[in-house]
Amino acid sequence: MRELIEPRVPKGFRDFLPDKEAQRLSIIQCLAQAFRLFGYAPIDTPVLEFAEVLLGKGGGETDKEVYRFTDHGGRELAMRFDLTVPFARFVAAHLAEIPLPFRRWHAAKVWRGENTQRGRYREFMQVDFDVVGTDAASADLEILLLMRESMKMLGVEKFAIHYAHRGVFNAFLALHGLEAR
Repeated sequence: MRELIEPRVPKGFRDFLPDKEAQRLSIIQCLAQAFRLFGYAPIDTPVLEFAEVLLGKGGGETDKEVYRFTDHGGRELAMRFDLTVPFARFVAAHLAEIPLPFRRWHAAKVWRGENTQRGRYREFMQVDFDVVGTDAASADLEILLLMRESMKMLGVEKFAIHYAHRGVFNAFLALHGLEAR
């Protein structure tokens, strides 16, 4: 008789029972509604990217956390560790097909092969939104307003949004005669 295989998941990964998955989906649906109000379009990208695209010239700390392998055709592949790098590749690949400025949102799982700690997992959901193709200050303001609206729609009553912008900081310094040299 064959030995039974223990039903387990790797460290840093987890199953979601129906009640928890329903909560996750509800949050994503609420955020999707906020994104639609501001004119953001949903996109999706593959879980796998060519390692050279995902990691660039690399060599940093991120490289150590990326799940990567060689496929059956000898190609070096990697699983996305965030949604930003795949989005940059997406924009470069589809620049002729998307209107600029382009507003996108993306909710998907990402993977990081880091040491697990309490509350940190190797597989997790990331929700990301961006505006590309403009450097107008109104795009930054729009992001802040969307963040505020998202929190309100999620029912979060007390929150703070911290904003850092090098251009605003440089203008502040210039206003006080302290220009960066």
